[in-house]
Amino acid sequence: MGEHTHRHSGDMASSLCWNCKGTLEEADLCGTCVKIQPFKEDRDYFDILGLPHRLVIDSGTLTEKFHEKSRLFHPDFHRMEASTEQEISLTNASRLNQAFKTLKDPFLRAAYYLALKKPGNPAIDPKKRLTGQDLMELMELKEELEGEVAVGHQEKAFARLLKEVRDLESSILESMKEIDFMESGVEGDSAPSTETADMLQKKKSRLSRDLEYRKYLQSIRRELSTPATVKETS
Repeated sequence: MGEHTHRHSGDMASSLCWNCKGTLEEADLCGTCVKIQPFKEDRDYFDILGLPHRLVIDSGTLTEKFHEKSRLFHPDFHRMEASTEQEISLTNASRLNQAFKTLKDPFLRAAYYLALKKPGNPAIDPKKRLTGQDLMELMELKEELEGEVAVGHQEKAFARLLKEVRDLESSILESMKEIDFMESGVEGDSAPSTETADMLQKKKSRLSRDLEYRKYLQSIRRELSTPATVKETS
């Protein structure tokens, strides 16, 4: 099925322009008085940038959408307008920048995507993303790497850690593609099969786990990189 962009019910025709009180046909600009409109609180980053809810996004399309919206809301273009419009441009520009920063990083994007309260996204307890076995593996890895650093094998330790990170990131990116492919097949269906829904839930839960595991690996990397750690283990 073709791509679609999720819309919130309050974004479109039911909204009124803050300036002329006319009905809005577009969420960002009033067609009557041509005034920019404030982003509603319930608009997520995908919607703000006019992108479909996907884990995999073309970087060129993302940048193009960002520049398009930036030209509309940049505060420099509204310095001579009324204070209300200046405030709207500042607030919207800030949210737009945050949206772009989040969605351009595939791992931040994936975490944000999973955090959205949307159909099919599992409610994952952050405390349960990693199992006891995961935590034990991370602890053992950290101790082994610290041991390598302690005997002067910093390069070997960091090379091993870098491989762990890259392998995991490759797995995460592949999972993102698989989830997008599966979801593209159930969009518009009122009731996807139980088997498909269960598989998607498992894949999303696994993706959430892998993203958390990656954060721990990055934390280990930062600790090993600090002068204090190198000094204490040397």
